[in-house]
Amino acid sequence: MVGIIAIILANVHFADDVARTNFGYGGWNGFSRYASTLLAYGIHTDLYFSNIAPLPQLLAVLILAVASVMLIFIFKKEVFKKKIGEYIWHLIAVVPLGLSPYMLECLSYQYDSVYMAVSVLFAILPLLFSEKLDYKYALMLFIGTEVICMTYQAAIGIIPMLVFFIAAKRWNEEKKKNTKDVLKFVLFSAVVFLISLLIFKLLLMKPRDAYASNSLPEFWNIIPELISHLNTYVSLVFSDFKVLWLVLIGIIVVSFVGLYTYRSKKNKIAALFVGIITTIIMFVMAFFFYAILDKPLYATRAMYGAGAFVAMISLYVVNGKGKERLFRIPVTILAYCFVVFALTYGNALKEQNNYRDQQINIVINDLNSIPIMMNDTVKNIKVKGSVGFSPVIIHMPQEGQILNRLLMPSFSQYVPWMAYRILYQSGIPNIYYDENVEMDESEMTYYKETVFYDIKGDDHNIIVEFKGVEPEGILF
Repeated sequence: MVGIIAIILANVHFADDVARTNFGYGGWNGFSRYASTLLAYGIHTDLYFSNIAPLPQLLAVLILAVASVMLIFIFKKEVFKKKIGEYIWHLIAVVPLGLSPYMLECLSYQYDSVYMAVSVLFAILPLLFSEKLDYKYALMLFIGTEVICMTYQAAIGIIPMLVFFIAAKRWNEEKKKNTKDVLKFVLFSAVVFLISLLIFKLLLMKPRDAYASNSLPEFWNIIPELISHLNTYVSLVFSDFKVLWLVLIGIIVVSFVGLYTYRSKKNKIAALFVGIITTIIMFVMAFFFYAILDKPLYATRAMYGAGAFVAMISLYVVNGKGKERLFRIPVTILAYCFVVFALTYGNALKEQNNYRDQQINIVINDLNSIPIMMNDTVKNIKVKGSVGFSPVIIHMPQEGQILNRLLMPSFSQYVPWMAYRILYQSGIPNIYYDENVEMDESEMTYYKETVFYDIKGDDHNIIVEFKGVEPEGILF
């Protein structure tokens, strides 16, 4: 709660929130997120989805907290029988699950945040039943997979990630030969999981090809495209995160492999090999199911599986005795860094929103003073360019591009929310917005030229062109 408080206090209509606040619609069914729509009817208690912030965000925090406790319970249920001084370290270890920088975009949405959190919950919930390979586990795994696909699909990689984590842990902790049982668990889980995905694809999924797609590349291109897309995701992690974060995560990963080998009751060389392979597979699973698509989504909200990966290996690292407790230090520092960054981002979000609203209010005042706006002719309004970042944001240290990538979905020139604010929140009559209308700017008259923007148009069109500068080459 401490980490998200700045985001809640910022009270920003983030990206899609702008349109949903104005029209009260969900729009999730177009992405096959039927469960989000059904849950929204219950949460909003109406067919019209009015803005009830911060309730969805508070519910999201509560759900992520429950998911974190479930993850700890799956890892080691005996933890909660110990004194609080012991299991507090496990709570610190799972901070990245709900408060990684990639999860912050999800928590910024005043509408979607709760459904994104539900997807994480149902990625972890089925594994509570994984001790026995029976119909209960199969049913829960099926339900969990379907709920994820019908709320927010970015969490889908957490299921196989957790399966491999549990399998590696079980194999490592028993002296007797249990390789066959572990492989049976992985195979059983994989079959149920893949059948569940296939059922969703064949019966429930709507084809989608917009800023991202849900179709696969042509058969002979699947492997090359998958490798290329995974490389992009990995590159983004390294360019997004601050050096300190990367160093701490590197220490945690090395500690995980080292402790996994040291604690193993099997052959040490075999344990080292299994530890390394498990780490690689878990990390790849964080992005695999988007990376395999023809057109992946690279937005920060699609990458929160990375936080789940860090949380899982951190759980293993902090679960030590004696000198092994020293490995809790990098885990604790990383968790603190993520809390600090969450507060930084929340305040930056508010600052950027204030800067954007300031410019929009000036534009609205100028539009009201233009004579052509006084007649009854209906005009199409188009917004070009960007307000750019607030001077406060510009002056902040730019180590890692994560802050810019988090802000871009709501404030970039490549999204329609600026036009929506002028059109639907200004009260100006006789204007509409259609981004597909082509305008001939060569014959347009300049009605206003300022340092921050220009306003030009003709009898049927108005263009507001902002002059701010955005960082180049940032994917969002």
